[in-house]
Amino acid sequence: MFAIVGGGLAAGRAVERLRELGFDGRLVVFTDEPRLPHERPPLSKQYLRGQLPESRLLVRPADFYAENAVEVRTSTRVTGLSALDRTLTLADGERLRYDRLLLTLGSEAIRPAIPGADLTGVETLRTVEDADRIRQRLRKGSGVLVLGAGFLGSEVAATAREMGCEVHLVEAGNIALGALGPEVAEWAAEQHREHGVQLRTGATVTRFEGSGEVEAAVLDGGSVIPCQLVVLAVGARPRVQLAQKARLQVGDGVLVDGACRTSVPEILAAGDIARFPSPGGTTRSEHWDNAQLQGRHAAESMLGPVEDFSALPYVWTELYGSTVQQLGTWAPARPSLVRGDPASGRFTALQLDGGRLRACVAVNQYPAVKWARQVMESGTILDPDKLDEDGPRVWSEQARGPLKLRLD
Repeated sequence: MFAIVGGGLAAGRAVERLRELGFDGRLVVFTDEPRLPHERPPLSKQYLRGQLPESRLLVRPADFYAENAVEVRTSTRVTGLSALDRTLTLADGERLRYDRLLLTLGSEAIRPAIPGADLTGVETLRTVEDADRIRQRLRKGSGVLVLGAGFLGSEVAATAREMGCEVHLVEAGNIALGALGPEVAEWAAEQHREHGVQLRTGATVTRFEGSGEVEAAVLDGGSVIPCQLVVLAVGARPRVQLAQKARLQVGDGVLVDGACRTSVPEILAAGDIARFPSPGGTTRSEHWDNAQLQGRHAAESMLGPVEDFSALPYVWTELYGSTVQQLGTWAPARPSLVRGDPASGRFTALQLDGGRLRACVAVNQYPAVKWARQVMESGTILDPDKLDEDGPRVWSEQARGPLKLRLD
């Protein structure tokens, strides 16, 4: 039996790939959630706005699993894992033996120890059920406080504002969306303010107040923000408890090699939970692109030797109808080159290191990201002095045909 524990995107893509490659043995997915493998990015956007039905979250519809003889055991929690005898133990005591096991347990939202965080209406957003509870409180004119202005917090704040709520976005750091660099952070902050979000940076919440339900948040400076909903978006931690029980090597995530194998070769890990080799050390990614690519790679590794996992880091987000994409990894200490005017809502920030393109962050500039991918994958050396101030011509929305490495 090949077993997959977890019900997110990485699990869904692994199932697809195993059957694509001809694996016809018993294949079982165990997920503690009450639905088939599904995606999470829409939970803070289209699904939260009520624009996307739950069925559209699924990686594959139910018919796919039936037609491909895949057993999906929903609402089933795996409580034990023995690497020595290759067995899984379920919450009801059932024990099953596996030949290969893939862990795709993902991550769980961090709930900071703030007094009053146990009040009704103080939520985290990770599951469909979380999104459903939050949506019930997103009523026009209601007060919403979002703690944390990273990807998730910014998306929830934008969604709540678009639904007519009075939104406060509180960030302990000095900028919003800091992982995307100062140019995009400044643009994002301006977008929030233009759309009526009260953005407060360099601030923390000291306590929540209310009688049973949250009614207000008190900041470190003493100011009080009335609110009927709080969304805690201060990060997530990998769900490594099962791996720890099996005595796998664990750090901030389950340590894997380039083939997604853990310290026990018959057990693999992919997606949010996996900490994998990267230039200069190891890394862990909680983003959509990594989950789908790594899920497929792990499936291939379950069947035999594979090349090391290698994919350019890619993340994206949406704010007020604008799409922000990042290719590569942004380094805060590295200078950046901006092409286009941020005020126009269409611009790109680039980071070069010795002439090699290391990161590209583009706001409403799809061709720029395609161009950047070609440059990075080809190893092309760029001359920053020859980059046209308005950006390469291939960035034009009118570009036709394959993109070329043209910098004039």
